[in-house]
Amino acid sequence: MDDVVEEKNKIARFHNLLIRPNIACFAGQYQRSNGLIYPFLSAFSLYISRSLVLSLTPAHLNPAVTFLHWLRNEVPLAIAVTFCLVQLVGFLFGVSLFRSLVSQTEFNDYVVMYEIVAVDGVRKINRLQAFLLEVVLSMIFHLAHSLRDRQETTVAAAWGFIQFVSYPLYGFTSNITLLLVTSTVSYIFSPLTTPSFLLLYLNVFASLIAALAAWCLDLLCQRSVEEEE
Repeated sequence: MDDVVEEKNKIARFHNLLIRPNIACFAGQYQRSNGLIYPFLSAFSLYISRSLVLSLTPAHLNPAVTFLHWLRNEVPLAIAVTFCLVQLVGFLFGVSLFRSLVSQTEFNDYVVMYEIVAVDGVRKINRLQAFLLEVVLSMIFHLAHSLRDRQETTVAAAWGFIQFVSYPLYGFTSNITLLLVTSTVSYIFSPLTTPSFLLLYLNVFASLIAALAAWCLDLLCQRSVEEEE
């Protein structure tokens, strides 16, 4: 019986390594039109992906989420580091495959897209506003992972909401690994393209602030529950 469970876990990790990053290439990118169709499809694809493996592995696509789970003592440090390495390899495989199928222009439009949103050359939001918005939305996304019941539904709904209202700095909501991989792949295929990892430090700060804020809020909620009991 233990061997069967172990085999299922291996299959789940393999799925997480190779398949989910490919889905993320389509489910986590900025869309110029804030209609309802794209956020719905983005949330639905994430829901399907998580539902396939959630019962077998707690692996995530976002290193900040992994960091938050480590802060909560939900995963040991060795497992957290392993998750981050899997995310790196998985995104490298998925992004490289996606880039090999499209042109550099399409890759920039759908994957890199790290510039602040502008319409007819006029920015709709400045860099500070975008940074603060990204921190808040990232914190919402991180907190969605703390709910044990119906977690896949909550995470997918949070992601759909983020896609609907976000003006991202880089096309990603504080996913350092995905940003680093896409920037590197873009630079390898097209060295003249300005790599978005030049602004990676802002994404790192957004991830850390959001994860720590979510952790502190979680501690406050736990303390309130204990005091009521």
